[in-house]
Amino acid sequence: MADTVLVVDDEQEIRDLLDSFLTAQGYEVILAADGKEAIELAGTENPQAIILDIKMPGIDGIEVCKRLKEKEETRLIPVIMITGFEDNKIEALEMGADDFVNKPFDMAELSIRVKSVLQIRHLTSELERAVAYIEELQKDLPKL
Repeated sequence: MADTVLVVDDEQEIRDLLDSFLTAQGYEVILAADGKEAIELAGTENPQAIILDIKMPGIDGIEVCKRLKEKEETRLIPVIMITGFEDNKIEALEMGADDFVNKPFDMAELSIRVKSVLQIRHLTSELERAVAYIEELQKDLPKL
């Protein structure tokens, strides 16, 4: 089953470009045009990674990232922030962004960054399963 990537950008051209590129790379792609839609889709669709624009009307990408990282069900989804404005990089990383790419972005670099955060996400998922298994086993042990 293909990994799912949520692409969030208010610019239709960017969404279309990333949709075509990521689909060709073998990913399932979900698209959102604004922050509110991104938060809803992240909660219902459980993507394995999110590519998130910073500058958007309404809820901007930094606030979206902050809200996603605060929620138990979305906190471990890696977020790659994209923007044409360098001055937001530190703030985005402080809010929990896992990576950062400047616009205009190099598609090869973006591809590598997506693969990298997905590897980390898969390892995190394996660790979560192992911890849950250990906790289950401990329930069956006699209390000392």
